[in-house]
Amino acid sequence: MMNTKKTSTTHPLRTIMLRFDTTLTAPDFETLALEYYHEIHDRTWETRQRIKQARTPLPSFGFQLEEVEELFQQGQGKFRHLEMMDPDNPEKNTVHVQLKAVLTNIKNILEDFVPELVDAASDYYAYEDYIVAYEQWMNEVAFPQFDKIFANYQACSLDMVSFDRDLDDFKGALHFVKQQEGRYFEAMNELIERYSDLNEEIGNLFEQAEAFDSNLLV
Repeated sequence: MMNTKKTSTTHPLRTIMLRFDTTLTAPDFETLALEYYHEIHDRTWETRQRIKQARTPLPSFGFQLEEVEELFQQGQGKFRHLEMMDPDNPEKNTVHVQLKAVLTNIKNILEDFVPELVDAASDYYAYEDYIVAYEQWMNEVAFPQFDKIFANYQACSLDMVSFDRDLDDFKGALHFVKQQEGRYFEAMNELIERYSDLNEEIGNLFEQAEAFDSNLLV
């Protein structure tokens, strides 16, 4: 006669709720599968926290890039204006001072946030390596071990219906984390692309300004 015991394990990712037949002794493959089951929760929670931490500064980087993009437009306009001005134009010195101030602002803002953006990009590339290793473990080690439970359910103390339901709930939590990861990838790729394009344009502007008048960058 089957004697069923319900278990509830609190985990920050989600509560694990399973049923067991206490009249059966768990085979080694079941014990290992349950170890992996708790580990997959730990790893998914770690992934979720890592993504959350990595995404937190991204809006700020976006705002700072917007500010630099606006200053770049101003600087480009001032430089084109200065290039075309007659040497005797009384406004030339004013435009010169304004352009120099804009270029200085661009330089200061970039020096302030680019090291942080570089660190964020390094974390991003490290995350990509991390998630590849995790997914390889999940798909090649953890899930095949879970499959052994279903293939040999009659020998297991773990109730299949409860495990199937709980595993499905876990996959829902995992799907949510993967959605967050997708937003992280999208935002980080956009930032890197925007910064790369802007940095190239700013470099060109600074080169042109220095060739026109080296005092503009002093």
